[in-house]
Amino acid sequence: MKRDRFVLNTAVFSAATFISRILGYIRDAVIAFIFGANPLTDAFFVAWRLPNTLRQLIGEGSFNAVFIPIYTEEKKISEESANRYASSLFTYYTLLISLITVFVILFADFFVRIIAPGFVEKGNFEEAVNLVRMVFPYLILVGWVSFFMALLNMRDRFFIPAVSPALLNLSFIISALFLSQYYGIYALAIGAISGGILQVLLQILFAYREGIRLGFSFRFHQRIKETFKRMIPAFSSFGVSQFAFVIDTVIASFLVGGSVSYLYYGNRIFQLPLGLFAIGLGNALLVSLSRYFSEKDMDGFYRDLNNGIKLAIFISIPATVGMIVLGKEIIQLLLMRGEFRESDTLMTYYALVGYSIGLTGYALTRPFKSAFFAVGDMKTPLNSTVFGLGVSIIFAVLLGFLMKWGVFGLATASSIGGMAGLFYLYKRSDFKINRNDIVITMIKVVTSSLFMAFAVYIFKEAVPSIIIQVFGGVLVGIVVYFLSSYILRESSFIFFIKTIGKKL
Repeated sequence: MKRDRFVLNTAVFSAATFISRILGYIRDAVIAFIFGANPLTDAFFVAWRLPNTLRQLIGEGSFNAVFIPIYTEEKKISEESANRYASSLFTYYTLLISLITVFVILFADFFVRIIAPGFVEKGNFEEAVNLVRMVFPYLILVGWVSFFMALLNMRDRFFIPAVSPALLNLSFIISALFLSQYYGIYALAIGAISGGILQVLLQILFAYREGIRLGFSFRFHQRIKETFKRMIPAFSSFGVSQFAFVIDTVIASFLVGGSVSYLYYGNRIFQLPLGLFAIGLGNALLVSLSRYFSEKDMDGFYRDLNNGIKLAIFISIPATVGMIVLGKEIIQLLLMRGEFRESDTLMTYYALVGYSIGLTGYALTRPFKSAFFAVGDMKTPLNSTVFGLGVSIIFAVLLGFLMKWGVFGLATASSIGGMAGLFYLYKRSDFKINRNDIVITMIKVVTSSLFMAFAVYIFKEAVPSIIIQVFGGVLVGIVVYFLSSYILRESSFIFFIKTIGKKL
């Protein structure tokens, strides 16, 4: 495997994810424009939250973390052995998520009462139950998507798997525009299932072109039991991360009105750089490190791990600085219209700043978790996430209530929890980390980011238009940051440019 492959794969994944995220923002705008905010939209978002939360658990790394290392080991034995394992796992994996889907559909009213008990009094309980039954089969579709994504990633194919959610967003947009007048809020459920089918078809067609032949086989492969055993801590690790935001929401419900919304909007913007880069880096590194570990090439393993850590620093620190310097203007451009006022913008900005503080911590956990998953250690990432969650809850009570920092305190507590999880991973690892090289990268990146922040601040103060402030500010920030990195000869930047240059 080429030394620069994981960097290129990360760039490809990020580009594809960017396309999908842009369509995602358009989707939200279209839904808000057509349906507004009312009890019916509340019913749909609650119904969509159930399979979508599981989608985040399945699609953002936990399945890959288990499947890819074992598949790599089987492939080392023979291509036939790997195919038998994949077909057997595909069958029992499909059976498992199908049973979950049937269970939730049968007891949909129970689940709605648990996650939205207030709907009984608001009169939208039946709509929520019906919508859950319509959209929950999406879990099976996205389960298949994650399976083919892992197989394609193993062949260094990252663009199609990462861009496929764009089809889901397009399906939502088309259904909302053209079916809402006939089916009302149920048009969104039609869009969800149609989008899931399109995602599956795209990946199956691309996988077939790549020579992947996957079928159903009830023959119980010897490593299936091991796979499901590893999945429990892997799913738990990613599930705890999802639970952390739920805890923030529960605590925020006791603060001033609107606090839950401020955290939601701030987290949505914060998730953009995290989703664009950190997830792609984790997936690409997992493939790379799993291969090196199976080949007993620990020099290559540690080289890619260290490069991944430096790349996470190189991207996350300027993203943090950028969101702090330009965050208020971004919120104004995206959200400040209608009932969303200046005071709401300011509170959302406070939440965004709190979350941004922890971006580097979250980003750096991806290389470490990928390394642990690659060597078959599922428990350490889980323990780190649980430890981080505990720290986050303690600081949420301290900063949110006792010190009365409000949404900024809750978001900051979440960031402290993320950094605590990173600290746990670092202390528990015995990987060879080039600390001096990483410290030098950190110093150069921070210096370049400060130059960038100064340039962006001067630019936004010089222009009156909010649109020019945001888009022009982003462009100025990128140019100044890259130029500063080049002058300082920052190794990650030079490595990245050489990698892209070779490919071009």
